[in-house]
Amino acid sequence: MRSRCVDNISKRTNSVKSTFADPRNAVRLARVYGFTDDELLKFRLLADGVRVSDAARVAWQERFGGPLTLAEYATTSGVAIVLPGHLYVNAPLEDDDRLPELVVGDGGFVVRDGSRDVPIDVIPVPAVTDDLQVDGLDGTEQPNSNYGVTHTDRVRVSPIAGCAWKCHFCDLPFEFAYRKKHADNLLNTILAAERDPLSPARHVLVSGGTPRAPVKDRPGRPGTNDEAWIDGVFEHLATHSPLPVDIMLPPRKDLGHPAWLRSIGVNMLSINLEVSDPARAKVIAPAKSKVGRGHTLDYIERAVEAFGVGYVQSLVVFGEAIEPNESTLQGVRDLVDRGCVPVLSAFRPHHRTPLADAPAATFEEMASMYRRTLDICDASEFDIRPGPRCIACHHNTATLPDDSGFYIGQDDDITGGRWAKASSAPAT
Repeated sequence: MRSRCVDNISKRTNSVKSTFADPRNAVRLARVYGFTDDELLKFRLLADGVRVSDAARVAWQERFGGPLTLAEYATTSGVAIVLPGHLYVNAPLEDDDRLPELVVGDGGFVVRDGSRDVPIDVIPVPAVTDDLQVDGLDGTEQPNSNYGVTHTDRVRVSPIAGCAWKCHFCDLPFEFAYRKKHADNLLNTILAAERDPLSPARHVLVSGGTPRAPVKDRPGRPGTNDEAWIDGVFEHLATHSPLPVDIMLPPRKDLGHPAWLRSIGVNMLSINLEVSDPARAKVIAPAKSKVGRGHTLDYIERAVEAFGVGYVQSLVVFGEAIEPNESTLQGVRDLVDRGCVPVLSAFRPHHRTPLADAPAATFEEMASMYRRTLDICDASEFDIRPGPRCIACHHNTATLPDDSGFYIGQDDDITGGRWAKASSAPAT
C-alpha cells in the first residue's frame, strides 16, 4: 500500500462539509462534563479538522523538508498535533474560515482558535517514508510506505495490501488490490522507522487487510491458507523486531489462537468489534458479520485470559452513519465486561468508500461517547479506561489521558516489563 504524502485539503467526502461544531455547545459540554478548553479543542479538531496558513506551510517545509501529512486511512489522513496536556490529535486538513487555524507563533506552531492561541507540538511525516527497498516477492524497488507508515510513535506495518473483506467504512478494499507482502520487507520498514531522525517509532502495530479464508485442495487446484501464512509473518516479526509488536486481527475460529500469539512474544492484541448491532453489521460489514458477534466476544474473552486485562483492546466505530449510539455503547459494555479495553474510533468518511457521503461523527458525539464510555469503565470490576493505553496513539480516537495510571506516556514502558528486545534482526 503506497501512502500519499500530500499538503492539499482532505478529500473526506465528495462534497464540501457545511456544518461544524457550534461554539455554544462547547460551553455546554464543558459545564456538563467538566472538559477543559483544550480537551474540547481536541474533539473539535478530530471532528472538523484544521486549516493551515500559508506561512505555516512554508515553515513546516523549511523545518521538516516534507509534507504535512500522509493521506492514507481516513482516520489518519490529517496533520498530527499535540495540544497542551499530552492531547494528541490527527486533524484533517480543511479550508474553511470557521475552523481553527494552524499558524506560526513567536515560539513555534500554534493553533489559533478564535481569540485564543494554543501552543502545540507537531509530529512530522517520517524522513524514511519514501526511502526505497527491494521487494522480496517481485524484486522491484518500493518505498517503505508500501509496507508500513509511522503515526506519532507507532509504526504500522501491513502484511496484506487491500483486504479480503469489504467493510463500507474502510477504504482498503476499494483502493488496493489484494496482495501479500514479504515479511522481511515489513521488518526492514520497522528497522527504518526505529532510527528515523524526525519521528522515530517505539512500538509496532501489525495491521492492514484481513487474510482470505483457507481454501481446501481441489482436483487440479491446490488449496491456500493465508491465515497460516500471516501467522508465520506474525511470528517472524515478533521474533526479530527490535520494538515491541502489537497485532490487530479479526477473530479466528480457533479460540486457542490468542494463547499461541502470546507464546510467540506478541505484546498486545486488538480484536475489533467495530459494529455492535448484528443487523447493521450485515449491511455495512457483511463479511465481518459472518464471524458472528458472539464468537467475536468469545475470542476477545480468551485473548484477555491469555494476555491479561489492559493488553487486549477493541475498536468500536461510532457515528450516526454506522449505528445508533446506544448500540455502540452496548458493544462497549460487552467489551468492558470481558476485561477488554474499548477504543472509540470516530467515523470519518473516505471518498472512495460506499459511505463517502455519509456524515462524520460530530464533535458533540465524540464528547458524549467518551464521557459515557468512561462511566461504563468506572462501573466495571476491571481497571479499564477508554483506550488505547498509549497516549500518543490517542491521536485518531475519542480518548483523553488522565492521572489514573492506566495510560502509558512517552517515558513509560509500553509493555509493562513483559517484553524483551530481540537480540538481533536478520541482515537486510
